[in-house]
Amino acid sequence: MKVLPCFLILALWIFVPLSARAQEYLFDDMPPPDEASELPTPFTQFSGIDGKISLDKLSPEPFISDAALSVQPRFYYRSVRNALGVQDTFAGGGSMGLTTGWWRDAVQFGVTGYMTQPLVAVKENNRSGLVESDGSGFFTLGQAWARVRVGPAKATVFRQILSLPFINANDARMIPNTFEAYQVEATLGDFVRLNAGYITQMKARNSPDFVSMSEAAGAPQVDRGTSFFGIMASKEDGPYLGLENETTWDLFTSTYLQAGHTWQVTSGLQLRGDLQFVDQRSVGGEYVGTFDSQLYGARVASSYGGAVLSFSYTGVGGTSGLFSPYGADPGFNRVMISNFARKSEQAIGTSLSYDFSRIGLRGVTAFASYIYGVLPDDQWEHEFNVTCDYRINAGLLKNVWLRLRYAHNEMSGQVPIEDFRVILNYAVTF
Repeated sequence: MKVLPCFLILALWIFVPLSARAQEYLFDDMPPPDEASELPTPFTQFSGIDGKISLDKLSPEPFISDAALSVQPRFYYRSVRNALGVQDTFAGGGSMGLTTGWWRDAVQFGVTGYMTQPLVAVKENNRSGLVESDGSGFFTLGQAWARVRVGPAKATVFRQILSLPFINANDARMIPNTFEAYQVEATLGDFVRLNAGYITQMKARNSPDFVSMSEAAGAPQVDRGTSFFGIMASKEDGPYLGLENETTWDLFTSTYLQAGHTWQVTSGLQLRGDLQFVDQRSVGGEYVGTFDSQLYGARVASSYGGAVLSFSYTGVGGTSGLFSPYGADPGFNRVMISNFARKSEQAIGTSLSYDFSRIGLRGVTAFASYIYGVLPDDQWEHEFNVTCDYRINAGLLKNVWLRLRYAHNEMSGQVPIEDFRVILNYAVTF
């Protein structure tokens, strides 16, 4: 078994804190890359876990023969220790979905249901995010969409997952955030992607209910949606530029810019640099208050022999920290507990990931995190994370994925926070 090396790696990195992982939420459904050019961005298109059952024997029509049933059970244990004490939660559930083939190469449908049920959980003030706050489980129809494509453009309507800089699945609990949205995407040539759309409602990852975007942001007294548009030029393995604007009317707007370039120094050595900028500010009726915030970030990464090492810096300006009610924010120094993007905070981090298949431990990868942040009035915070993955990629247990995670966050004058997670994913295939 390869599980034992995961525990050994976990113990080693806990006592030798030498590395960090930026934009942590991008790795919710994937292992770390083994080359700098493969580092994902908030604009990267993800395919998720491969676990689809083909229905090609039911009919020769592509609409039926290309349909796929997805069954993905998940078990999740989380133990959190903070100023409120220790809280342990163990939940089981997962998702089941059906995606049709294309009808006349133009129309496609998809539906996915999600379930989480407590196996061990406190009934009051449950803070795990794995179940509802009262400790109960639930089922929800998180996705139910129709998609139409014409030439290089496709439109997806109704309930779906979005992958935007501040509006995303943030799938680090039992089920992801999903959205009732109306989106158009287009590809121009080989290197330019455009997207635009409007979101009416959101279902948070710890709730079965869809609510308006304004209510999800803290303004239930009004009913407002969110519009967005963006462009991604080139791909992350070369020079690239991504820009996205997201505006929840009468509440706030967020503009995100990220650019970077990868250099192939030698046949095995890559060097990559990335820059990011965020501007957030209240708009219109300002129903969540008057504020503005800017984040500036830079990251340098290198890779060799299956290891990726990076160093990052972020600084926050304006009258507040980043505001992200619809998913994870894209800051380079965001990790498991803190986003290191509080008002006037400056943070530095360093990162290391490694693919242990290079030394014979097939399916084992690991990455760790250490970020240090400086706040006004001589305040500070720091956080260490470590994650070890073991994936089975062949045989009867193909697509079994065990993930072990640990985080320790400490802030000046406050009780430290510890967060330990064990996540078992499986994708059924035949």
